[in-house]
Amino acid sequence: MQPLCKQPLSDPGMDSTPAIAFNDKLVLAPLAGLSDRPFRRLCRAFGADFAVSEMISAKGLVYGDRKSRILLAPGPSDKPHWVQLFGSDPEIIRAAAEIALANGANLVDLNMGCPVRKVVKTGAGAALLKDPARAGAIMRALARAPAIPFTVKIRTGWDRSRPVLELFIALAANFGARALTCHPRTATQMFSGRADWLRLLKAARRAPLPIIGSGDLREPDEAVKALQQPGMAAVMLGRGTLGRPWLFRECRALLEGGPGWRPEPGLKLETILKHGKWLRAEYGEKTGLLLYRKHLAWYVRGMPGAAAFRSRLFAIRSFAELNQSLAGVFQG
Repeated sequence: MQPLCKQPLSDPGMDSTPAIAFNDKLVLAPLAGLSDRPFRRLCRAFGADFAVSEMISAKGLVYGDRKSRILLAPGPSDKPHWVQLFGSDPEIIRAAAEIALANGANLVDLNMGCPVRKVVKTGAGAALLKDPARAGAIMRALARAPAIPFTVKIRTGWDRSRPVLELFIALAANFGARALTCHPRTATQMFSGRADWLRLLKAARRAPLPIIGSGDLREPDEAVKALQQPGMAAVMLGRGTLGRPWLFRECRALLEGGPGWRPEPGLKLETILKHGKWLRAEYGEKTGLLLYRKHLAWYVRGMPGAAAFRSRLFAIRSFAELNQSLAGVFQG
């Protein structure tokens, strides 16, 4: 594969990122295979201030991988466009970040927390929590003149015996990161147990840069309570938005001091159908339908008739048939 061409970086004083403020913000987390352009657009429509791209391979971008280039392309709602990269080579990541900025990105997020084995075994993601020197070298590469605007996403450590939250906060601040996001679990925990918010909040109160909290924020009161804690600049919502992109509007209603807001069934159905339409336009009939089915299993969760609908879901072969069956769930 031939490397992509990249334009020279603009002067760091001329980029648009200084105008990006993280205070009191609601952010859609990067969700591999899920936070694509249609889903980011939907969440932005419901009030997400930022929506981070799916995780993109830095090496894939540099060597012209088609899938990586597709993931990089911004959608109509990606303003600002916040792109997440993963990798372990400082110069490859810097080159990928330059490509991202030359192709519409405003801000680059460094994934240093993904615990998935296929990422970790390459030395990327949460593997960097075991190698702070390499993590610092990556940040240093992006901090060189002209500086690349970046953020960092981590967990509290590889395991409980090796906590690194405070160390990575110091590294990120030292190299000029715009913010640091922490999911307060260790890498070995994956998604089990409870996120250690007390630990994160203690570190956030002393942090010299904006801290964004993520993890176990599934209800609007949980997200708002976290956002109102001292030192917490923003919150990042991930798995709680699956089947519930309107969670951002629910949070916004509480933040603005109004009564609790819940979507009416008609708005839910309208949203789901719109999501399917956007998936079809983005991916075509076959792939769009596969992705739509996955989201529909979340959308109907807890509804009367949901189990019967899910049992039929993967036998349905067209958007028209699927939407007709879906309307029956809401009318029933």
